[in-house]
Formats: sequence, structure tokens, C-alpha cells
Amino acid sequence: MGVKEFVEITRPSNALFSGIAVLIGALVAGGGFLDIFKIISVFFVAIFACAGGNTINDYFDYEIDKINAPKRVLPRGAMSLRTAYIFSIVSFIISCIFAFMVNLLAFSICVAACILMYIYAKTLKRKPFSGNLLVSFLTSITFIYGGTAVGSYKGVSILALISFFAMVSREVVKDIEDLEGDVKKGAKTLPSIIGVRKSFNLAFIFLVIAAFLLFMPFITGLYGYIYLGIVTPVVIYVFFILHGILKNKDNPGKIQRHVKTAMYLVLVIFLLSAIIYGIM
Repeated sequence: MGVKEFVEITRPSNALFSGIAVLIGALVAGGGFLDIFKIISVFFVAIFACAGGNTINDYFDYEIDKINAPKRVLPRGAMSLRTAYIFSIVSFIISCIFAFMVNLLAFSICVAACILMYIYAKTLKRKPFSGNLLVSFLTSITFIYGGTAVGSYKGVSILALISFFAMVSREVVKDIEDLEGDVKKGAKTLPSIIGVRKSFNLAFIFLVIAAFLLFMPFITGLYGYIYLGIVTPVVIYVFFILHGILKNKDNPGKIQRHVKTAMYLVLVIFLLSAIIYGIM
């Protein structure tokens, strides 16, 4: 076991996504003078909190992942369960230390988020829909968390709402993808309760809401026609994903990867818009 396994179990792309989300939240919120130290601190808060969350999730999902994802670090035996557990707790502690260096509000949010991630991985993930809502909420507040670094929350509420609805959709589709392993291990996820068809329909509804919310920055006057021009192709892409939900229900993995790609594109658009409209 080496550094590679520790990096892999954190799912570095997800951790980096969280860190970038915080940075974008800070840029979108504005706030005039940007405290570079605080912005860097909240970036690492998100990185380590996400790393801890992903690791503790794999720890509690060990038996299920032996069926659904046997090539992950723990199922393939590349790291012991005890090591993974300690690593996750240490990551949570490091994230809280960085949060403490920002301010008391950032520290309080970080502590609460770490506790919720632990509870989610241990129990809520296996409960229908409540786990989906919690992980989506934790993802969405990442953007608002960026506002703690600049003392402003202007605009990030819209970004957080878009993220929340898109994440709920993706989480439901992920549960459909993992249905076989979840059923074998007794996890009561939404698809196992209401069925695959109804779960796809619910994912469709949440993604439609996210798609229409993409126009809110223009409607509210936060951003102008430049934003409208660059966000419209992404909305078209989202409707392509919606078509896939309706037509390609035999491939939930492909659908949820498309949703993830769309979320990355939205982050890029908000980052560009914050820079463009900050200069203008």
C-alpha cells in the first residue's frame, strides 16, 4: 500500500470538484477585496472534507462495493478497513483545522458537514431518498461555503439551488445503477422501494428543474446576455441528457456521467461569468 491508494480512495476528481466549487462560490459572491489566505483555506477545507467523506463512504460500503465496485481500493484489498477509517477521521480533522483559520462560521459549518457525512455513510445512505437529499444538500452548500471567505453570498444561492436539483437527479440515477448490489445487501434505496421506472421519472423532474434554474442568473439580472449566450448550449446538453433518461433507461451509468459533465460545465460558466462581469 502506497500513496496511490490513499489518493485513489478519496476520489480525487470529486475532491477537486468540491475545492473548485468553493473557489467559484467565493468568486461569484464577490465581496470586493478577496482575502487570498481565507480563499485558499476554504479550498483545502473542501478538499479534505470531501476526501474524508468519500473514504468513510467506502468504509461503510465495503460489502456492497464487493458486488457493485470490486476494483475500488477496499474491495480489492489494497488498504485495510482500519486504515481507511483512521484516514477518513484524520481528513475530517484537517478540514476543520483549515476551517478554524477562516472564521467561526466556517468552522461551525465544517464540523456540522463532517458529522452529517459520517451519518450519511453509516445509516442514511441506505434509507430511501433521505440520503440522496442529504448528499445533494452537502454538495450545494459548498458554493455558499465559498462566500464565507469573502463575507458575501450574492449569487451563490442560485448556483447552490442548481447544484442541489442536479445532484438529486444524479444520486437517484446512481442508486438505479447500484440496485443489484444494494438489494443483495438489504439497502433500502429509492429504486428498490418505488421501482426503476418511477425513480427515473423522479430523476427527470429534478433535472428539468435544474435546467430551468440555469436561466435564473439572467432573469434576476445577476448576469446579462453574455451569460445567456454561453449557458444556452449547456441547457441544450441537459435536455439531451433528459432525452437519454427517457430513452436509455438500460444505461444509468452513462446518464449519471452525463449529468456530472453538465455540472462541470455549469461551474466553468459561472466562473467565466464572474470574471467577465467582474471586469465590466
